[in-house]
Amino acid sequence: MGRLAVYKFAYFLSILFTIFILGLSIFAYFSGKINPVENMFAAYVALSKPILVVVNTILFTYWLIRLRYWLWIPLTGLMVNYEYITSMYQIYNPTKYANENRLKIVTYNVHSFGNEITGFSAKEFAEMMNKEETDVLCFQEYRGNGDFTEQDLQNTYAKTFPYSFIPEGLSQAIYSRYPIKQSQTIEFPNTNNGAIWADLDVKGMTIRIINVHMQTTNFDRMRSKAAQARGAQDEEQERAIYLDYSDNFRENTVRRAGQAEQISSLINATEYPLIVCGDFNAPPGTFTYETLKSGLKDGFQTAGEGYGATYRGFHHLLRIDYLFHSTLLEGIKYKVIPYDMSDHNPVYLEVGL
Repeated sequence: MGRLAVYKFAYFLSILFTIFILGLSIFAYFSGKINPVENMFAAYVALSKPILVVVNTILFTYWLIRLRYWLWIPLTGLMVNYEYITSMYQIYNPTKYANENRLKIVTYNVHSFGNEITGFSAKEFAEMMNKEETDVLCFQEYRGNGDFTEQDLQNTYAKTFPYSFIPEGLSQAIYSRYPIKQSQTIEFPNTNNGAIWADLDVKGMTIRIINVHMQTTNFDRMRSKAAQARGAQDEEQERAIYLDYSDNFRENTVRRAGQAEQISSLINATEYPLIVCGDFNAPPGTFTYETLKSGLKDGFQTAGEGYGATYRGFHHLLRIDYLFHSTLLEGIKYKVIPYDMSDHNPVYLEVGL
């Protein structure tokens, strides 16, 4: 085969690969709408969206440099997943101003306040929230440690937030500067995760806050066990850990889907303006994200800037903590607060009422 024939064959393969990536990108767009119970492959494709964005960007650059009209194919792949791109990165959001009718809310998976037993971390964060003039504070993995009990936690945060809903048996809490009219716990079957909600009386306006903690991924636990097996040079045990995690991943993905549908039913039945927040344990574009966002606005998209990562692990690449708001509320200011007490960062959203 001559050099020209090799060149033409390679050129043909590059076109086929570009078209294949476009097809995968189009399927990725719809994958977030497909319940993993029905199609687990779609769940894997949904998780591959960041890879597809990178590959399409490389292909677009490649065809642009070569000045070939094939560049429209990866460009289409990027445009198809524009919603996903903006859920991870916002170039600019214009400054918005609201009148005095506004609400500031923070969600934070505190990871048992970093397992710090003296209460210093909890008190430091409470002071930070007071300085931010936060109105509503939603916690996940909310537990006391050592001599600093849950009652001590409540006493600490009650100084700033006189109203609270802290159900027994579920490691979640909602603290508020505004009166709580009613509240309720939502239990997820066969798991310690769950959700809670509270209706707040905000200057005569009822606003529902839904604080969720979706099924965990157990990713960090898996990595820790695999590292121990690797350190012990036990390859068989390490392989067994990865295989077991693969099975758990599928099971947990299906569980999150069911939990998301459960919360979606509550969202659709709510007549008030509402905010849905918490640790979803799922990145944008997945079935969990799309189901919970349905009919709502992502606070990062309406008021955020820069890269939206919230999880401190995995090289600070993942966004799994969210603040969604109904269309009746206007996103004014959004930010991720760098704070190393947990493996998550606090997420802040200010909305106009």
